[in-house]
Amino acid sequence: MLPIGVVFAFIGRQLGRVLGLAFNWATIVLFGRVPKDRQLFLSGMAGASVAWPIVLAGIALPSFATFVFGLFTVPDWLHPWVRLVMLALAVVLPLVVGALSSRLPDADKRPRGRALAATVLRGYPNALALFVVIAWMMFVAPIGKLRALAKRWDSVHVPIAVKPGRYERVVADLAGALERAGINVRRRRAPWAYEVPGKVLAVLGGESVRTLVPTRLSQLAHPEFEMTLHPMDLAMLGKSRTLAHARAAIVRELTFTEAYQTWTKEAQVFEDRLARSARGDGELETIGADLKRADLDFEEWEILYRLLLQVRLRVSPTESDEVDVRDEPVPPLRERVAAAVRVLAGQQNGGAR
Repeated sequence: MLPIGVVFAFIGRQLGRVLGLAFNWATIVLFGRVPKDRQLFLSGMAGASVAWPIVLAGIALPSFATFVFGLFTVPDWLHPWVRLVMLALAVVLPLVVGALSSRLPDADKRPRGRALAATVLRGYPNALALFVVIAWMMFVAPIGKLRALAKRWDSVHVPIAVKPGRYERVVADLAGALERAGINVRRRRAPWAYEVPGKVLAVLGGESVRTLVPTRLSQLAHPEFEMTLHPMDLAMLGKSRTLAHARAAIVRELTFTEAYQTWTKEAQVFEDRLARSARGDGELETIGADLKRADLDFEEWEILYRLLLQVRLRVSPTESDEVDVRDEPVPPLRERVAAAVRVLAGQQNGGAR
């Protein structure tokens, strides 16, 4: 027979695993996929916000503290200091949340001086808001996952960083791209449970957090899939074939909108340059040469390469698929003219439609 302590230890590990999954879902639903240079800050804010109420409960209810510390091995020499450490954490953890929140904006927009001190002090209401939101979403997000499993739907999260103040425009552009591809969608408000986080943060959160989390989310609904736009994530849920069709439509029909498809600052600079080139203001050859030398993750490089090709096709149908066109010999004039004639005649790959 297994000792009762082993049984409780196993249950504790399983519970921790479930809560870990729920926490991951909650952060995706709440914040979307945050760019790499801010992901660590959000993780620290979330962790400190969850730990703070536990510390407060441990101070107010010694029996709760005994239960919590019963899950860990505390050295004997540390026992006299436990309460003092908890009191210190009760003061420090919200300040950590505030300090990390000051790092969320771009470097040139981060608070300094008195504004920085005010932002750090706002860690107290921010920590409370984040705890309420995360605790709420730890219950809501798994329910949504179970709903998808019950319908036998797949879920996909596509990184997308909506530019400040452009949320409504991006939703409209996404709907237009789907409709041009023959996918009729109906715009609606996201379920109220998904909007609770934004409403809580609108009341208690600081400006730096509020800019990342909208108070109102929109969904584009189809009988076989749903699309929810978060400020830094496009959450898509639906049947495999319909989901693939919708993703292909967005890639094909929506080259640029008021949002970035990449998530690092370096890659987003390339997106801005490509968008200007699509409007006739920019040198594609220079962009291609710079992209070839850029130090980017393959996933971001692939996105930028696709955008580069789409812009080239928009500007000229006879362009090359080489990143840096200077690395590829220019086709003979006869081939270029023949390619242009085929395009103008409405042919693809040399064959009639």
